[in-house]
Amino acid sequence: MRRGADTAEDKTMADTLRHSLTRPKASVGKAAKRLLLVTELLPISADDFRGAWILDFVEALRKRGVETEVFTSTVQPHDDSIDLPVFGSICHAPGVVFGDATAASLTSYFRIRECLQTGSRTLTAHLQEHGYDYVLALGAFPAGWITASATEVNNIPFSVWLLGPDINIWARKFLYGRMVRRTLRRAKALFADGDKLCEITTGISDRECNFMPTLRRFHYKMLPILREEVFLFVGALETHKGIFDLLRAFARIKQDIWDYRLLVIGSGSKADKVQRSINSLKLRGKVHLLGNLPNDELINYLQRARALIIPSHVDSIPLVFGEALQTATPMVVTDAGDLGTLVHDNKLGFVARRKSPASLADAMVRLIVSDLDIRANAKHLIQRLSPDNAAQTFLDNALSRDD
Repeated sequence: MRRGADTAEDKTMADTLRHSLTRPKASVGKAAKRLLLVTELLPISADDFRGAWILDFVEALRKRGVETEVFTSTVQPHDDSIDLPVFGSICHAPGVVFGDATAASLTSYFRIRECLQTGSRTLTAHLQEHGYDYVLALGAFPAGWITASATEVNNIPFSVWLLGPDINIWARKFLYGRMVRRTLRRAKALFADGDKLCEITTGISDRECNFMPTLRRFHYKMLPILREEVFLFVGALETHKGIFDLLRAFARIKQDIWDYRLLVIGSGSKADKVQRSINSLKLRGKVHLLGNLPNDELINYLQRARALIIPSHVDSIPLVFGEALQTATPMVVTDAGDLGTLVHDNKLGFVARRKSPASLADAMVRLIVSDLDIRANAKHLIQRLSPDNAAQTFLDNALSRDD
């Protein structure tokens, strides 16, 4: 999705936030807490998937009487009717892209370090001007590091909600890993969007970690649609997402499932390489790259697909997993993070080994010949992964301890 906003995006985002964030607030029978979220992920349009779950989390907190504001570097459209105060920025510096796994050189390190320090000073000043009871950083890096420094100056408690890149990218790097571990040890409470992620977090921090899911709710009426002979991939076109494993797996079985097609939704730095792989594997006409799509089109494809394929190498619980649950779409996943356990234990589909096109192809064939209906199991699991559960977990393990 394109960063920034123009007039059309302003209107779209305004409509979305007005729909999801202006409902009546519920009282929790005590004085309201003032919470600041620090994040790089606030979505800038209705169809921006990055951090899309944050809006539902904010709504769930407000139902529980928590006044919530956001501190972010994301450009957010201005609309007086949007009841979500947004301040910023976290950090701005030319050439600095957080989440970039290649930022390993000393030049990049010093540039990122300078960016973090600038962000920390900005947040420190913001905390001094506004009275918050608590700060929650969405991600240990960069948001967590900036939050730890700024809250120490202002003597405000903070927690960290860890996401996949914190552990799978930044914690594995020598210089950044030290910064991540120091941040985790200074936080009042730790949360992560996966049980496996929590286990790893506890291992590197010697601290308790609580599972707190990231689920984006679809605010659309689901209509009954017949499933077609289509496999669906939704995600970034990057090697660690397993897209090249999927193409090789599909090439292995295309002669046996001639009527099936593979639809790829998403964009990324490897888009050109993906197209070259499609050509070299003789999959032209069988694999279609659709790019980024609006939510209504994404939901339509999820409802029509025979199965969603998540061939990830490192994900914990990717956003599209929750989206597939809401459309009751069967899945073929790899045993990355919590994916394998969730799919196997809840009978949502089939599990393949990571980085194994042969295992992935076998799982896809098994799904084709199965008569799998996941509606009942998906409905049960959605309750566990709901934003309401995430908000209550946060209150029970962070804010309530500050009473």
